[in-house]
Amino acid sequence: MQKVFFILTALLAILLSGCTLSSQLSVPQQITHNKHTYELVAQQDLGPMARFFYLEKGESLSHWKSAVELLLDRNQAKTTLDERIALRERVYRNTGVKNFKLQAQDDSLYAFVIYEPTVKNNDWQVDVAKGKTVQGCGFVQYQYSLKIPRTKKIRNMSNKKVVRYLKKYVVEKEMKHVKNRDWQWTCE
Repeated sequence: MQKVFFILTALLAILLSGCTLSSQLSVPQQITHNKHTYELVAQQDLGPMARFFYLEKGESLSHWKSAVELLLDRNQAKTTLDERIALRERVYRNTGVKNFKLQAQDDSLYAFVIYEPTVKNNDWQVDVAKGKTVQGCGFVQYQYSLKIPRTKKIRNMSNKKVVRYLKKYVVEKEMKHVKNRDWQWTCE
């Protein structure tokens, strides 16, 4: 889990630079994803970037199964989608993340990342995201994350097979939800 947050923080630090804008993302207190309700449990505004983290009731920042995250890059550097993709690819490769795909389509950035278990985080984790520029706001990314426990079935599979399984049964399904989601984000 700490590795995932480190990678996300490193990625955002590289992507974000410049002065802040006065724009503030209008974020709801609750978000529904796949008929599950997620409540805002943490937010962080670091000037050029802001994060909003949502969990289901009963889950905590240190122990959760699925989450929704909104990221706002106020984009003072005017980073293009292609530049974002190149930066993220470099960060993932430099931090040892092997299983990811980033693509620009219809003025949006679509991405998935599969994190393998580590000593500190025993679960697999899949992140699926859509990001796009919101007028007067910056670049906004909606991300759904799901932890997959290392069940007996998964422990008996090679990592390569687990990745194929997760792409087929998690990434494809969740990417459809993310692509079809109404894009409701605006700035105040």
